[in-house]
Amino acid sequence: MKPDVPATKPPAPAFPLPQPRHAARLPADLAPEAWARIRQAAFALPQVLTPSDLDDGSEDALERLGAIQISKAAGGARPSRWILPAHIPAALAQLEATPQAPTLRSLMQQRLHQLESLGLRREGLVFTRLCVHPLTLAHEGWRVDLSHRVPVPEAPVWAFFRDGDAAALRHALGQPPAYSYTAELTLHLNHLVARSEALGDAGQLASLLPRLQAECGVPMPYEDLKAALTRAQDRWEQQVEEQSTLASLGRELAFQGYPDSFGTARKLGRQVTLYLGPPNSGKTHAAFERLSQALDGAYLAPLRLLALEGRDRLVGRGVPCSLLTGEESVPAENARVVSSTIEMVNTRDVVDVAVIDEAQMLFDDSRGWAWTQAIVGVPARELIIIASAYAAPAIERLLQLCGEKPDKRVFERKQQVQLMPAPVPMSHLLAGDAVVAFSRRDVLMLRDQISQDGHAVSVIYGALPPEVRRREAERFAVGASDVLVATDAIGMGLNLPIRRVLFSTLTKFDGVGDRELSVSEVHQIAGRAGRYGMHDEGFVSVLKEAEADAMKILRQLLPKEPRAPRDFKAPVAPNWRHVQTISQRLGLNKLQAVLDIFMQQLRLDDAHFAVAELEQMLELAERLDREARQLSLKDRFIYAQAPVDARLPQLLEEFASWAAHHAHTGQAGTPRFLDEYDQHGRLDRMEQALRICTLWLWLDLRFPGVYGYVDAVVDLRGRLNDGIERHLKGKRPLWQRRGR
Repeated sequence: MKPDVPATKPPAPAFPLPQPRHAARLPADLAPEAWARIRQAAFALPQVLTPSDLDDGSEDALERLGAIQISKAAGGARPSRWILPAHIPAALAQLEATPQAPTLRSLMQQRLHQLESLGLRREGLVFTRLCVHPLTLAHEGWRVDLSHRVPVPEAPVWAFFRDGDAAALRHALGQPPAYSYTAELTLHLNHLVARSEALGDAGQLASLLPRLQAECGVPMPYEDLKAALTRAQDRWEQQVEEQSTLASLGRELAFQGYPDSFGTARKLGRQVTLYLGPPNSGKTHAAFERLSQALDGAYLAPLRLLALEGRDRLVGRGVPCSLLTGEESVPAENARVVSSTIEMVNTRDVVDVAVIDEAQMLFDDSRGWAWTQAIVGVPARELIIIASAYAAPAIERLLQLCGEKPDKRVFERKQQVQLMPAPVPMSHLLAGDAVVAFSRRDVLMLRDQISQDGHAVSVIYGALPPEVRRREAERFAVGASDVLVATDAIGMGLNLPIRRVLFSTLTKFDGVGDRELSVSEVHQIAGRAGRYGMHDEGFVSVLKEAEADAMKILRQLLPKEPRAPRDFKAPVAPNWRHVQTISQRLGLNKLQAVLDIFMQQLRLDDAHFAVAELEQMLELAERLDREARQLSLKDRFIYAQAPVDARLPQLLEEFASWAAHHAHTGQAGTPRFLDEYDQHGRLDRMEQALRICTLWLWLDLRFPGVYGYVDAVVDLRGRLNDGIERHLKGKRPLWQRRGR
């Protein structure tokens, strides 16, 4: 018998590739060790592509381009990575100039930001350059700055990534090329201005220039720009001719005239000032000082809790102030000011001064439409907009579309937040510390763990009612508790004596999946440390128990400046006028069909506006059309805007039952929940009951005489608040008592 011969393993491929067939695409002279270097540095090399770099957004598009896959997509947020064969030499040259090291990625990010500051960015496979050319018009030497993008050769860009020599890059690119349609565009602009002059209203002619500048400031093809300028002049002309509330829908149900649909605001010639600065810079304090001096006014807050706090600030200054939120209207005798949530903005009645707070929320996917509406629609003689500085360009563009040019007042932070050198163990927490988590479960878990070390703990998270959040904040403020555990709710306006902000994690679930915190989120939360007048300095770090790379991520994010979303368009939601106009013109009575038209078939002025996320409104509309069709279209539209979390089946069923009862009998029926809940239940059950109370009160405010039982519901709400606070102040563990 022949002895057994041990089987030999086949040799490993010289070029390990996720797609072996891509080996044929590799350059013939590429050495295996060179390919290994590219693979190791793929996460940082600027020559490497991901599917999201292409308009198509798919791996198939990269496959069709003949790209070579370097690595497959991994769980979480890591995409697949690819490289074009022609870019392999540039990638290797990059590694020779900037060898693979832990700092390579941050260096490439820094140089990418430098490119963007020079007006260069990658669009698909091409680098383009932003060019700005001044155009001088015939009317009084008006100047319009025209922005357009032109492709640039990639060689000098790759050279810049290698050496960081911005001067050499500018020299290699040379002077910006002339705009191909300068003469034609200047002629068109002169024609539009001449047409406007012919109307004979010289007093309003100056407001045309910002509108024209807003269009020319967005790079777009010549024909699109020409059409956009014509639309801008048409809107201006319509405003001058009508001097009244203008239709928000255009000839074909378009939305180009959105700012002009707020006729009262457009007539005022508003004086607008942006109060810009980071958290703890005094901008909100200064705004309230001005508002307290107004003849009458409005404060528009992002949260009911901040509307309550705003009311108290003004009352503390001797200013009678009413409160208006989604679920309550509390008028004050001889009130000069109304403090309200942003969604409750009054766009009809003129006031002396209005203050819009936290205007960077314009970028919020679900609620940004409310800031769009307020910024363009508040009828105030003087408008103060409080925002982080990175939001200023987007806000200015919105105001330019209104024919307005804002002043700016920049505030500096009173103290700087210092990054601590190391993570902080949970056992080393001190009085004045705030620990930040991003889910109710994690907040309660941390509360239990920290309490075991002898600390008195306050907690703040989104599911808590504003009254309880306020009480918990006050406990921390007066020293009844020494540690605060909170979600990012503390990042918005709450004035708390926090000395150190400690992140328990640098990731959060955003409704789709776990993601790393953004730069703006880190700044907003970290900025709560070292409140002026409470602590001389502020510090930020992570818990030692956080994920292993949390401190590294914080070190990377904290020095960066927050940035607005790229190619941002202001979100807009429908109001009753839009719904009524679509219904009348198209003969539709189903709310879902009307909203579908609004979302899918309107041709928006898409250089500036986009339809807000309306998925939940559509879901509610479908159910209302089916189960409460006897209600008028307007009533169904009001119902569809209710604060119903469609992910909570019991809340949704209660809502549908009340609406159906209203449709069939004219009354919502008896609130059975008054007998089903009390202040002695589990924490999560009481939180659910509070949502039901809030929804009932919201609907009662909009349908007087249909809901009622307000005193009983308010009484239950108060008892539930007390019950929740008792749970939070107690010593019993809370987080184990609720499933994920």
